[in-house]
Amino acid sequence: MKKTIICILVIFLVIAAAIYYTCMQREKFEKEKNEAVAEAVQNAIDSINQRQALQVPVQQSKAHKPPPPPPPAPKKKARTQVEPEPVEPDMLVDERDGHQYKIFETNGLWWMAQNLNFETQDSWCYELENSNCDNWGYLYTWNAAIGACPQGWHLPNDQEWSDLINYYGGVHYAGKELKEGGASKFNALMSGYRDKAGFFGKGNISTYFWSSTEQNKDYASFKGIYSQVDNVGTYTYTKPDAISVRCVKNQ
Repeated sequence: MKKTIICILVIFLVIAAAIYYTCMQREKFEKEKNEAVAEAVQNAIDSINQRQALQVPVQQSKAHKPPPPPPPAPKKKARTQVEPEPVEPDMLVDERDGHQYKIFETNGLWWMAQNLNFETQDSWCYELENSNCDNWGYLYTWNAAIGACPQGWHLPNDQEWSDLINYYGGVHYAGKELKEGGASKFNALMSGYRDKAGFFGKGNISTYFWSSTEQNKDYASFKGIYSQVDNVGTYTYTKPDAISVRCVKNQ
């Protein structure tokens, strides 16, 4: 009886082992099958991706080409040569005696930068010293001054004086610029005056210049510049008195 039971157990174990082995083999087969299917699917996906990658256009690098040359410049028409206008010289030569004067241009007018030094009737050197004429020019009565300027030049009128004075700051300030060393090239020197009685005064202190503008038969305008102040005096003076002259070029 005991041997029978042992045989039955052995048979049962053999059958159980067979069943277990069969199950393990089936599980292994299923696993390998699934892995094969997954590998096949992945291969298919890789193949598709590879085909798509091959279909993507690759940007071709183009060889660098230099920019086209600029168009030729249009030919300029030949111009008829025009002679340049003569430049105004900075010196005036008085043809009457060969005396030379510095000149300058301001606000459209050409002015003498030195006092007139041409002897006429009713003109004098300060204190009758010729060396004063060399430095300051002659002192003229108004009647003498009207005709004293070189040809092509004239005694300035009140408007021309005003234009000059206003250009350099007006009557309160222009004296500084019109004196020697000022911003203008007028370079006024303190040449004084001679009155109709023959008295000389104000040398090295002040200077006075005739205007061609008359006030009446006895008086005419003049401009005064002073060593100690910066204003310009605008007054009238009796025509027989003698003061300095600056000339302006005719326009």
